Amino acid sequence: MDKRSLIPDHEQYQQILTLLSENDSKKHLKCLVAIRLGCEMGLSRLEIANVRVSDIDRYHKRGLWIEIAKKVKRGSKFEMRKREIPMNPNLYLFIKTYVDNSQNYILKREKGQDWNKPFIPRHINNLYDDCEIPWSTHKSRHFFKNCVADWMRENKQVDLGLIKELMGHKKTVTEDYGSYSWDYKRDVLDKVIW
Repeated sequence: MDKRSLIPDHEQYQQILTLLSENDSKKHLKCLVAIRLGCEMGLSRLEIANVRVSDIDRYHKRGLWIEIAKKVKRGSKFEMRKREIPMNPNLYLFIKTYVDNSQNYILKREKGQDWNKPFIPRHINNLYDDCEIPWSTHKSRHFFKNCVADWMRENKQVDLGLIKELMGHKKTVTEDYGSYSWDYKRDVLDKVIW
């Protein structure tokens, strides 16, 4: 099966987490961080590469502020879409343990790498390839969306506006009316991601 077409299921995801956790190389640990950010928060390669240590808990406890995401057209000009996504408790503790507060970005830089510049998004693809991850970086976002949608269907609480907000997608006028409370978003993701 083509790597670009595979969306992992829960069992495959757990197997990869176990394999990466058992390998003590820096590369595998960095890949573990990237995969968890993609699969448990729906972050894109661009977002993972650019997320800063200072973005953790910026506005809310267990929140990750996404400042550099997809460019969207607002009126006649383009700007970066911004959003804040809750981290489940397990991911939050893992990330807080992993980060090096002396560095700017969550993904650690090694000797010889510029600590003041983000990785290019292709670096995330290279991590997946080097660690033989059987799905693409974009399919990690699909996995996240599927987990949220499946939980909502199972609990008869389908909320497409919330899914779009968590994914950073454009919402309809009706979906964009008002806002989702931080507690609601956090509670949903705490229940979705085991």
